Amino acid sequence: MTKISVNLCINKTILCYSLGLFLFGGCNSNSQKSFESPYATFVTHQTAIDNGNIDVLWNTYSKSYQNQQIRSTWRREWEEINANEQKALLRREITKEKVINDKIAYLLLDSTTLKNERESPFVYFVNESGNWKITTHLDSTFHKFLEQAIENGDYKLPDQQE
Repeated sequence: MTKISVNLCINKTILCYSLGLFLFGGCNSNSQKSFESPYATFVTHQTAIDNGNIDVLWNTYSKSYQNQQIRSTWRREWEEINANEQKALLRREITKEKVINDKIAYLLLDSTTLKNERESPFVYFVNESGNWKITTHLDSTFHKFLEQAIENGDYKLPDQQE
C-alpha cells in the first residue's frame, strides 16, 4: 500500500469513528429528548426493540414497572424473543397521544397493527422527574394519578363523557 492509501484509510476510519460518536451521543438513551413525551418514549422503546438494545428498552419502563420485575428473568425473556414476535411489536402504530396531565398519559394504538385482538391498544405512561416512562394499567402510581385527574376534572372516563 502506498503512503497516500494508508493515510486515506486512516482518515476514513477517523471520519467513521467520529460520525459514530456523534450519532451515538445524539441518540443517547439518557438524553432528555428520548423521554420528553409519551410519543418520544414509544419511539425510543421501538428503536430499542429493533436494535436489540435491552438496556435502553429497560430504561423506557417506569420504576414501579421495573420494581415488579426480576430483571434477569425479564432480560432473558426479551433476549429470547423470536423474530415474528419482534416484527409484531414493531408493526404497532399510534393513532392518538393523550397527555391527561403532567403526571400521566396514554397512547392509543391502531388495532389493525396489534399482534391479535386480545392485545390492549393502550400504552400507559407516568412522568418521572420530567421523563415519560411506560407502565401498565395495573400500576398503583398510574391509578392514583388517574383518580386525581378524574376528581380534578382533567379526565373523564369514556362512560362519563357527554
